[in-house]
Amino acid sequence: MTNIRQAYQQAARQAQWSILRHPPESMAQVLRQLAERSESVLEPDVYGSGALIESFEAKIANMLGKPAALFLPSGTLAQPMALKIHSEASQKQQVGLHPTSHLVLHEQDGYQQLWGLQGLLLGNAEKVLTLNDLEQANTTELAAIVLELPMREIGGQLPTWDDLQAQVAWARKHSIAVHIDGARLWHCPTYYQRSLAEICEFADSVYVSLYKDIGGIAGAILAGTEAFISEAKRWSRRAGGNLISMYPYILAAEKGLEDNLAAINNAVHYARELGQLLDSIDGVRVNPKQPQAAMFHLHIDREEETLIHAITDYANTTGVVVLPLPRALINNECICEISVGRRTMQQAPEFWREHLSACLQA
Repeated sequence: MTNIRQAYQQAARQAQWSILRHPPESMAQVLRQLAERSESVLEPDVYGSGALIESFEAKIANMLGKPAALFLPSGTLAQPMALKIHSEASQKQQVGLHPTSHLVLHEQDGYQQLWGLQGLLLGNAEKVLTLNDLEQANTTELAAIVLELPMREIGGQLPTWDDLQAQVAWARKHSIAVHIDGARLWHCPTYYQRSLAEICEFADSVYVSLYKDIGGIAGAILAGTEAFISEAKRWSRRAGGNLISMYPYILAAEKGLEDNLAAINNAVHYARELGQLLDSIDGVRVNPKQPQAAMFHLHIDREEETLIHAITDYANTTGVVVLPLPRALINNECICEISVGRRTMQQAPEFWREHLSACLQA
């Protein structure tokens, strides 16, 4: 399986057209562009201080409607750290997590093993979190809940605005902190028809990624009150997140915001149209049926090895990459995640339906 995955990656690098998110840039291209941007920066950040990092943090804090923000190397550091702060404030160790939370599935139980927290799983792994799910929970030891907006593992689904507000009201009633896992929060204003600041208004803390849809090299922002961020700085130092300088990541994040943020609204609308078209292909099912974010999942009735061979051969033959590698195999269906970006939108949605259909028929 390793060999065919490598063959796919080679074909994807050489393809002329690809459904995969943003136009590719080599490391050399990226570094040259960042070097040009750095010409206007007088000096690097030093242990979290300096005009470059402080102005960037203030900019994102303002976008999210929060008094303060902290740049961190990764979300895997930012999120459990936020939950640790809420835990210490309430003197409770338990945090509420959806079964598909990144902290549950992809961080080797770091929130438990490193941060001394305990997880309480809330809701159904195949469905969006609801108020009803929260109302089933024992709140006695619950310090905080994590609301992932949108929910990546179920195709970018989101709760309705009314139910989201009801979830927050429930948390407030029980003196439980609310943390937003906003790895893809940039998608949400289109769905909710509200600004990022309006969406984040109810949250005690917010994390956003600076490399997924934004296209930076790496990095994350954690936002909240000034007191919260002051405490986050202490924990970042303890955890090794307070690097001596992070200017390459900040410069790349600035560039990514300029290149990609304005396109996300169009990407959400494009994803809705694209999802409906791909759902009409035999053997393909879209989750959710009506995409809500600039992403969705395709459930494809093919064996994994067969599918990878098919999309690799098709890319080599036509120069068109119609799918990413499958990210999971569930009920004998390959799950492929479509994340719409500027590269995807270089072609009309009908282009991708035509080529995916041809690939699967072949």
